[in-house]
Amino acid sequence: MLRSFRKVFAIMDAFTQEEPEWSLADLSRRLKLAKPTLHHIMVTLMEGGWIDRDPASKRYRLGLRLWEKGWLAINRMGVRDVARPLMERLVDECGETARLGILDEVDPRWVLYVDRVESQHAVRADSGAAMRAPSYCVATGKAMLAHNPEVLKRLLGQPLRGYTNGTLVNNAALVRDLALTRERGYSLNQSEFRADVVGIAAPVRNHEGKVIAGIGISGPAYRLAPAAVRRIGPVVAATAREISRCLGYAQQGVANETLLESRRRRGPVAGRGRRGGAALSVQADRGGRGLRARGRQ
Repeated sequence: MLRSFRKVFAIMDAFTQEEPEWSLADLSRRLKLAKPTLHHIMVTLMEGGWIDRDPASKRYRLGLRLWEKGWLAINRMGVRDVARPLMERLVDECGETARLGILDEVDPRWVLYVDRVESQHAVRADSGAAMRAPSYCVATGKAMLAHNPEVLKRLLGQPLRGYTNGTLVNNAALVRDLALTRERGYSLNQSEFRADVVGIAAPVRNHEGKVIAGIGISGPAYRLAPAAVRRIGPVVAATAREISRCLGYAQQGVANETLLESRRRRGPVAGRGRRGGAALSVQADRGGRGLRARGRQ
């Protein structure tokens, strides 16, 4: 480990619940660091927001940037734990692979996948062991970009690579697509990253209403034809809202019942397929096209 990193970590570890503030002299004695060296490090950390200094007492304390990052880590662990059973239910509902993603803070061109529940279809949209994908051409990424204007601004300032003929590399086209995402409540990836693969996703919010993740499903385009997308889109959006509620988000002014919420109130729907005794929400098309009950293909 670089010596400078050791010094920074030692400084951070010196701040505890029992000793939340330090003067430069006391911290210098505690860490056995020369005051000029320590002062230089503290100025750098203050510039980044990692350390703050009381203007009256001149004593140092941890900055809000650390608080922000700490809660971000906690929230992400929480969203994964909360989302997992709902992702499993979403796979049962829709019959396609579900993914939970977050935006890469350093480079918003990427989505980082933090969890995945596989479909039981023999043919599925399999990305193997891939842990990330381009945010602007997968559904989970677009669901988050549509509600993060500052992040989107950073993204649009960079060149966007085309992966298929459908990739939206033109800024104006991407902005229009994200506006449609906000309007309908879910995003679409129409073979924009991988040919013949369609994705549907919706944003997940924390207790403050901030979009912190995206949950979505993906599958072969022949199963996720436009009619299937119209059926599944509201289910994905309802699942995202339920995860958000579990994280403390209280959505206001929801006027229309979602397909999923309506179905729960009505009870079982005649004609649903079943897998292991559990009702499946999306009926297979009689002609063998569209959605099929999970495990039947």
